[in-house]
Amino acid sequence: MEDDMKGYPKHIATRQDFLNLLDTPEFRARALDDLAAIRDMDDDTATRTISIDEATGEAQTETIDNPMPLWKVKGFSSRQDVIDLIGEYGGEV
Repeated sequence: MEDDMKGYPKHIATRQDFLNLLDTPEFRARALDDLAAIRDMDDDTATRTISIDEATGEAQTETIDNPMPLWKVKGFSSRQDVIDLIGEYGGEV
């Protein structure tokens, strides 16, 4: 059985997955685009529901710092880590 990747993956789970894609010349441009999307994602804050009015169904919410922005979910240490990786592989930062 061959272990080589066939085509660009539908889901990129980790920072290491990005490194593997960036090291594959045919996938580098697309991986850089996907990294740029993570860099540009406006997910520094999240909305948390505090309560829901039983009579109206209306939610009372507050904005909080997002504990799990996408860059963190993917295993990067910071948004700057994403930017640095893009620059390291010749992408536009």
